[in-house]
Amino acid sequence: MRRTRFAALVTGLAAAAALGVAAPASAAPPPDPNEIWPQDVSAQIATAPCDRAGPSAEDAALATRLNPLLRNKMRGYLTPYRMSCARVVVKAVRDRGLNPRAAAIAMSTIIVETGMMNYSEAVDHDSLGLFQQRPSQGWCAPAQCIDPVFATTKFLDAMMRFYPNGSWNTAPIGDVAADVQRPAAQYRYRYGVEAADSIVLADALWAGGALPHPYGSGRVVSAKGADGRLETFAAAADGVHHAFQTSVNGPWSAWRFLGGPRSAQLAIAPNRDGRLELFALSGSTFEHRWQTAPNGNWSAWANFGAGGHQLAAGTNVDGRIEVFASNPNGVFHRWQTTPGAWSGWTGVGGPATSRLALERSADGRLELFALSATTFGHRWQTSPSSWSGWSTFGDGGHDLAASHNTDGRVEVFASNPNGVFHRWQTTPGAWSPWTALGGPARAELTAVRSVDGRIELFAINGSIARHNWQRGQNTPFAGWTDFGGGGTEIGSSTNADGRIEVFGTNPTGVYHRWQTGLNAWNPTWGPLAGSPGPPMP
Repeated sequence: MRRTRFAALVTGLAAAAALGVAAPASAAPPPDPNEIWPQDVSAQIATAPCDRAGPSAEDAALATRLNPLLRNKMRGYLTPYRMSCARVVVKAVRDRGLNPRAAAIAMSTIIVETGMMNYSEAVDHDSLGLFQQRPSQGWCAPAQCIDPVFATTKFLDAMMRFYPNGSWNTAPIGDVAADVQRPAAQYRYRYGVEAADSIVLADALWAGGALPHPYGSGRVVSAKGADGRLETFAAAADGVHHAFQTSVNGPWSAWRFLGGPRSAQLAIAPNRDGRLELFALSGSTFEHRWQTAPNGNWSAWANFGAGGHQLAAGTNVDGRIEVFASNPNGVFHRWQTTPGAWSGWTGVGGPATSRLALERSADGRLELFALSATTFGHRWQTSPSSWSGWSTFGDGGHDLAASHNTDGRVEVFASNPNGVFHRWQTTPGAWSPWTALGGPARAELTAVRSVDGRIELFAINGSIARHNWQRGQNTPFAGWTDFGGGGTEIGSSTNADGRIEVFGTNPTGVYHRWQTGLNAWNPTWGPLAGSPGPPMP
């Protein structure tokens, strides 16, 4: 493992220019001339393949999609080869039975150590491979060091020695990576700098390269922008209000009034290039607005259709957004034909005036759930552009939410006057019966995944908020605990570091609670953005 940083070979962008290696126009000059910058060293050091079959077409497509979403030194430098190395590392983490956060820790390490290149030539002492592990220090034999699966396993072994009992789940990604790699003190910061990008890469690869799973819809919605900052929207009687994190995992801006449909239902989804798109549906108006660049400013409102009841939005595996809305005549949908261009509305039947939820199946296809007071319907993609007909999924109810297990199986939750119930896929296409979970009657629901992959479920009605969670990955639920007083709506999202953030509304405004650790929460609801914001009856 290296203690110095290729100083003889790497002299910043000036060295790249001398070698005729072009850098993207957006690349900033490196702040440290001893840092390993991908444009400088990739052609000078011998590499070994990470996948014996070589990079795949999917590796190339994913590199193209993720390049503009990164913010640090790998932005613009993902190649099919580098993606193949990242893919093999993430699979090794998954095969070990660990979670996406462990994959992100490994990813930040190989970004810093080698720019995601599997070096077969020892440049700094005898360091080799993606992780720059040293045979002389007992990490591996030379051939093992350049075996990415073996090297990843050795890295994870060391991680768990330094952070026993799963404590790496709650420690900062950069600290964990630095403690395993043990660089000189002045270089420790580098792993933390790459943490946000490592989460983007690990999440994309964990899902098989697919785009993020759909966000929940409702009167309050929240989603991560391309740089990992959360953007939150609340639909009040006077229109839509907006607050956002001013830094990744950081504090919140003040509320901003955006206008738009009043007393709307909201949905949010990412475009192919990472730009978020917001949809707002009221009884008489349907409008949308979108980021004009990843992490950039927002457009003005534009008409998206007539009014309706409820909506949901998600992203197809090819990057096109798909939007569903219900009204008294059933369910309708529109989809992007190309980025920024939309089909017309098409009716698909289904339950009238239903609440809607989307989730992504293990193979990437979207699944749609529609719940009315009398009917629960389900349909799914048979391919990225084709849908099945409706099948009966259960009886009517009040609200619904959907999530997915670590192994990709979809799980669906519904509330009615008797409490909360759930069904889950037993295999792709096969479902369990409905099972009672108890909990608040006629509750609003939201489901989100913890950093270690467990589904966490939140329910709120006019008198109480409650919280339930899986005991482990792909396992039954632990039971309900109190989560605070009652309210009118609940939503959730995850910070860039994986901590869950829950948003609740009541007639005095919008509040939130957030994880301070894997199983620890801020003790009380607090006003979002420093003030409660718009009243939400």
